[in-house]
Amino acid sequence: MVQLYDIETTAILDRLVPARTVTCRQRPSDPWFDQDCRAAKRRVRGLERAYRRADKNDSAVVATGAAAWKSERRTYCLLVRRKREEFWKFKVDSERSTPRRLWQSVNSLLGRGHVSSTDSVDADILHRFFDDKVAGVRDGTNDTPPTSFAPVRSGCSFTEFSLVTVDTVVAAVRALPHKQCASDPLPTRLLKANVDILAPFFVELFNRSFICRQALYQRF
Repeated sequence: MVQLYDIETTAILDRLVPARTVTCRQRPSDPWFDQDCRAAKRRVRGLERAYRRADKNDSAVVATGAAAWKSERRTYCLLVRRKREEFWKFKVDSERSTPRRLWQSVNSLLGRGHVSSTDSVDADILHRFFDDKVAGVRDGTNDTPPTSFAPVRSGCSFTEFSLVTVDTVVAAVRALPHKQCASDPLPTRLLKANVDILAPFFVELFNRSFICRQALYQRF
């Protein structure tokens, strides 16, 4: 009876909540991310949850929660930046007399020399995967009829986009979050710190693209 009970219970659980294997990869924290940073991050997450749960019909509560959350998030970003700068300054000063050790520390922080977590996927398998994926897309769209374009009616105008200004670009860049990808050629903090210098180049690029789109739209 006990064995029958276990079998039936397991069958019901497998049908309602089937078991699955989940791989959890633990990412080690940055060496400068200490208890102060963790406590500040918890405060930011708590204020964010309070802001998300606030009654949207009460504008005063929503505004207060948003202001507190943004202020704490700004404080958290400044704290992490200060901790990172202090860590690197101490690391460079303490290992200034031993360049080899300093380079080893830099290489370990950048992840150089780490062995891959699995050897079941090599370069040939990865290359074959993308080749098969491209071939599958081409086979799936091989019988698709060619794209047809209809002439534009007279009097139509392209009004969805407009020329941007320097103030618009500066405001958009400064509203970016303080995070970036490791492959970004320019760190976000440097972009936001020098946006007043770079904004005219962005405006020229965007406006030239807009003018070209307008010309193509009017032509076709």
